[in-house]
Amino acid sequence: MKRLLAGSVLGLGLTLSIMHGAAADEHAPIAAPQVAVGDSWTYQYTDVWKKLPGNLNRMEVTAVDDSGIQVDIKRAASGALVSKQRFSRELNPIDRGRMHFDPAFQRYAFPLEPGKEWSSDATGENTSQGKRWRYRFKGKALGWEKVKVQAGEFDAMKIEVTGYYHGEQVGTNGGSGQLNETLWFAPAVNNFVKLEYQDTDWQGHVYNRDQWELAAYQHK
Repeated sequence: MKRLLAGSVLGLGLTLSIMHGAAADEHAPIAAPQVAVGDSWTYQYTDVWKKLPGNLNRMEVTAVDDSGIQVDIKRAASGALVSKQRFSRELNPIDRGRMHFDPAFQRYAFPLEPGKEWSSDATGENTSQGKRWRYRFKGKALGWEKVKVQAGEFDAMKIEVTGYYHGEQVGTNGGSGQLNETLWFAPAVNNFVKLEYQDTDWQGHVYNRDQWELAAYQHK
């Protein structure tokens, strides 16, 4: 009887160990996304200050090569081209609007798993304004959350990124401050499903608060 009981306890322990391992492996580390030409993501923009939805824009992949990922930003309704942007192969922004980052704005550091942290330095340049900024980025993957947006409900990794920047103009504090991004990256769509952005100037005044939510997506 004792031998049977011991075997039962051993078997129960093995079962619990297997169950625990299965729970621990429920979400494997997130590898860098495999993006292809024709993939697209449509985002609903909201100005948080006004609490009103803004433009609905579609992000379409037009090229993938060694230099990164090229995308067109278009109005979802009309297809009108808004801008062209470029990202690294890990979807970190390089050319975003009039801003060029060298190296890329490190939004992600794949593989992603809860607790991972990273930091990097970059130069941001707006040639149309003749201005340059020095950036120090710090990011952290906080953990998995279920996120419900227009496109559906997704398992997503919550990430926080802080960017400290300082204008290179001598003898002025203008152009210096801090940006914060909180975003939820979903492996099912190879991109974020929600992003919250805030920008604070060198005096600590918040002057931008924006949000993007995934409304639709397509994989080729």
